[in-house]
Formats: sequence, structure tokens, C-alpha cells
Amino acid sequence: MSAGSGKQGVGSGGRGKDKDAAGCGGNEEAAYAPEIMHLSLCDYPGEPAIVIFFSGCNYRCGYCQNWKIREQDRSHLTRIDRIERLLEGGRMVTACKVTGGEPLLQLGALMRIAKKAKSLGYRFGIDTNGTFPERLRAVLPMLDLVSIDVKTALNDLEYRKVTGVDNPMVDRVVESIRIALASAAFVDLRMVVIPGVNDSPEVVRSIGRDLSRMGYGEKASAGGASFTLVEFVPENAGSMEYASMRSPSVVELVTLAKAAGLSNVRVSHRALGYCVSIEKIQL
Repeated sequence: MSAGSGKQGVGSGGRGKDKDAAGCGGNEEAAYAPEIMHLSLCDYPGEPAIVIFFSGCNYRCGYCQNWKIREQDRSHLTRIDRIERLLEGGRMVTACKVTGGEPLLQLGALMRIAKKAKSLGYRFGIDTNGTFPERLRAVLPMLDLVSIDVKTALNDLEYRKVTGVDNPMVDRVVESIRIALASAAFVDLRMVVIPGVNDSPEVVRSIGRDLSRMGYGEKASAGGASFTLVEFVPENAGSMEYASMRSPSVVELVTLAKAAGLSNVRVSHRALGYCVSIEKIQL
């Protein structure tokens, strides 16, 4: 999940862990939210946005650039009423996005922030790895945007290579994609392309076939979904193994994007700026 510059930490508290402060209920007073970006021009497509970073994730992806907030810590705890006041004070933004980490680990806090954002007229979105389909279903009526990570080919063998866990719960990821594609929210399915790990045409073609079976084509044709191939940035990786790898080129990403066999496919690369439709890229 993407992080940018200009982040401002708003957490406070001591060291240690407190798993009860922001669980899945609806009455949380605090969230594990160590960072807030007051203005982002690249995290919510077409909208200036406030971006809230939730800590804690159930995956251990070696390429993750937000690895420093993978674990929840008491120092990350932030009162939700403080986040609500920051939302009320937003003068240059029209959207709010919650990323992580995995936002759906803190469903109650997420729901409260979503309700506040929607009450202020913001468009609201989240990034998720897709492993909590029922929690996604609960918050989906308030979502204008849901970005779901597609790590690699949608099977346990390939997912284990990327996620760093023995049980990556790909069946739940598939269910989340199905739920999202059937909703009114815009769905961006995002794959970070890592050379030598998930960058084969066969992997991308497999993803394209699976997404087509789940109804991606119909939603994308109606302007409600996209598939985005994202540049892996090794210098931001949390793992030494991944930090020693290379970035894919624009040419490599476009070649893979075409192999997907899907409509509304985009590429995100530092050389291009934010996401660009493959039809608009001149090689």
C-alpha cells in the first residue's frame, strides 16, 4: 500500500501492545493510526485527499513500503475524536482514504471514521489486502473507492511466495473481489510487479482470466473498475532480500498490462507520475 511524503504522525502513548483498544466493535475511542497525511494528490484518484494510516497487518510481504507500521504499538494509538476534528478542518480536500497496514483489522474505528467523512461530504475509500470479506461487506455501503491488492496469481502456492505467511487465505481474497465488483463502489485491483517473483505473463494472464470470471469486464466497461500494475520500489522495501532486487521498467509493466487481456488497465511508475492508462503511454 502506498505511502507518500509529508506524513505527520499523530499517535501518542507508551510502548507495548494493546490489542483491545481498536478491535472490531463499534465503540472505540482510539485507533492504531500512527500517521496522517493532511493532503495527498495521488492516493485518491482525481481527488485531493486526507490519508489515514492504520497500523497492523496479517500479511508479511517483503516488498511492503509501509513495513514500519506492520505491527500495532501503543505509541500508534490516536483518539478518534482527534481524527474527526482533523476531518472537520480539511479545507483543501474532497476525499478521505484509510490505508495501512490493513484497515479492516480495526473495523469499528474504520466505520466511525467513514461515517464522519461521509457526513462532511467527503468521498471515502480504503486499501485492503482482501482477507476480510465480511468486514468489507459491512463497510462497503459507505465506500466510494475500494482498492484491493492482487499480490500475484490467485492461488495459495503463488500467494505464499509474496505474502510471507503459510495460509494467505486466497479464497477470502477472491470473495472480497467478488463482493467489491458487485457493489456500487469504484474498484481498483492493484498488483505490485516484482521482477523475478510475480512478473511472468502467465501470472498476469491467470489473474486476467480469474477477474473476468468474477465480473470485472462488465464493471470496467461501465467505468466502475480498473486493474493497475504498480512499480515495485526496492529502496522502500522492508526486507533485505527485496531491497536488493530491481524495479520493473515502464516497458515491462506495459507488456504485462497488455497480457492481462482486460479493459481499463493502468500502469503506475515513477517515470510516468500517477496511474496512466496503457492506451496513453507512448513507448
